[in-house]
Amino acid sequence: MRKLQRFAEICGRFAGKSILVYGDVILDRYIFGQVERISPEAPVPVLSVELEESRLGGAGNVAANIDRLGARGLLLGVAGRDAYADEVARLKGEGDRVLRDAASRTIVKTRVIAQRQQVVRIDRDGLIRLEADVLQRLGAAIAEADADGIIVSDYAKGTVNAAVMAMLKKRAAAGGIPLVVDPKPAHAALYEGVTGMTPNLKEAAELAGRPIAGDDGLAWALGRIRRRFQSRFAIVTRGSQGISAAEQGRKMFHLPAFSREVFDVTGAGDTVVAVLTLALAAGADLREAVALANAAASVVVEKVGTSQVSREELLERMSSILRRH
Repeated sequence: MRKLQRFAEICGRFAGKSILVYGDVILDRYIFGQVERISPEAPVPVLSVELEESRLGGAGNVAANIDRLGARGLLLGVAGRDAYADEVARLKGEGDRVLRDAASRTIVKTRVIAQRQQVVRIDRDGLIRLEADVLQRLGAAIAEADADGIIVSDYAKGTVNAAVMAMLKKRAAAGGIPLVVDPKPAHAALYEGVTGMTPNLKEAAELAGRPIAGDDGLAWALGRIRRRFQSRFAIVTRGSQGISAAEQGRKMFHLPAFSREVFDVTGAGDTVVAVLTLALAAGADLREAVALANAAASVVVEKVGTSQVSREELLERMSSILRRH
């Protein structure tokens, strides 16, 4: 019970925190329905549409997770001047800091789902341009943000570059706040000096420079990533195998996954980096923050599509995990 009280104390501090989330803002569209026949025009299923909806994806989903936990997610990125960007603004509401730029185009991913199974995904890859005027506006937004932590949600769509990373690092250093990156290996050169990184297993192998085999290989990779990027910590999300983490001066630790049934892993990494960073900003140590992030991920993968976890769901899952262990 004492551990659960400690987690409740940490979650109780979420309400007073603001996290700046910078990165690739994506609009996730969902078309739900039933397939009961094959088209006479071609050998493809016919979907009878029952529901269409939009959700925040990419960096937007990270910010939405922070909002759902009772904190303030300050969403900053670049979108086009189009109807999709209007929908992003409507969905985010308070905390929307996304810049509109006529030279850019909003990123949209449309998923068609039948009987809770994804049938096809249609990508409208955005064209994100960070010209001098946009960089100036981003710099002003970063400097003005009243934040207790910073997350970079990098989907390698063009929003994250060296100039913006330099601004974010400077802001984190000036405020003495954590800067945590959900990385893409193609942008490895940009991440030196961040507080922590949250790659998945495949990304971790690429960042470490060799395949990961077994616990020894994982421990080596975590140490290699942390040293290469001079970060305080690194964690690796391993899907059904849970999360492993290493911190400067401490041994690797591992937490198993706790999902009862996995329906959809979409956005699970967004939830992990959101809860991890918010918990650190609320005074958790790394093991406590990873435990909360791991529990939160176990909740969202039981939902269909891009989803978030509430503070009540998180504490209920933590209670269940602690009873089992």
